[in-house]
Amino acid sequence: MQYRVLFCLANMALALRVAAQSAVDVTRPEDRQKARQAVVKQQEKRAQRTSIIEFRGQQAFGEKELRSALKEEITTIDDFGLSPARADDLAFFLEVFYRKHGYADVNVHYAIESQDRLRLDITEGPRLVVGSVIFDGNAREPNDKLFEYMVGPTRERYSKLEKKLPFVAADMQEGANLVRRLYVAEGFLDVVVDPPRYTFHRETNQVDVVLPIHEGRQYFFGSVSFSGQTIYDAVTLRGQMLDLLRQPYTDARVDDIPRRLQAYFRARGYYDVKVAATAAPEQAVDGRVPVQVAITAGAYSNRARKTAFQLCRQTVQ
Repeated sequence: MQYRVLFCLANMALALRVAAQSAVDVTRPEDRQKARQAVVKQQEKRAQRTSIIEFRGQQAFGEKELRSALKEEITTIDDFGLSPARADDLAFFLEVFYRKHGYADVNVHYAIESQDRLRLDITEGPRLVVGSVIFDGNAREPNDKLFEYMVGPTRERYSKLEKKLPFVAADMQEGANLVRRLYVAEGFLDVVVDPPRYTFHRETNQVDVVLPIHEGRQYFFGSVSFSGQTIYDAVTLRGQMLDLLRQPYTDARVDDIPRRLQAYFRARGYYDVKVAATAAPEQAVDGRVPVQVAITAGAYSNRARKTAFQLCRQTVQ
């Protein structure tokens, strides 16, 4: 009998060792990050020393900075050779780099002088900055809050001490999308945020932005009904999600209801529980959305009987 116990424990140790070895074989995120950094470092070195690319006309940025920003594209040309398509890609991404820094009027022309020589002629134009940002139609959300969302994508690349942010049209559009997502997270399911409108002031190199907003109604949770094998009464079940129900209605909060209830049931021995929550915003009355929760609790189970030690005892017996 003692031999059987030792045999069982040895098998368990072997299984754990194999599992641990399998886990070690999987590339860890930090190892992938190190490998990626090594590739980027190598691209940086190659982009700085290659003589294939020549920049002309740059004033706002040094050649070293431009080569660093285009290291992937330059390395591709260095590896696979110069072609009109790759030259066009390089000119395009150079314009993208300038526009991200507020040079909305930048223009880059390229000329392939030989098989191993590409000239990029840059016309930078003025650097434009964001002037006033006006939100047209916001009654429930303050301007200061919306402003932070609107300029958030640009702010990520600059210090908060930067008073004049560069005007980047792509960032403004992304900021408008963030404003819309904010409203949806606050229960404004029907909100419509129009594309930003711009007014260019060439004499001051400023761009004023207007963002039209149609807020619509704000929705909240209404009645929550339970069906199926609920085991517990409605008051008890509703108590597991009171903090959700007190907040504005969103699809994400509806999706959180099954997770809350599944955790509640499993902590009490119903490990096979299934919960589905269905909301009907189209049936809302005065902005209150009804929610139907279907529960299949399953059989009660005691997992203490399924420990590894007891499995060993069964093997010995």
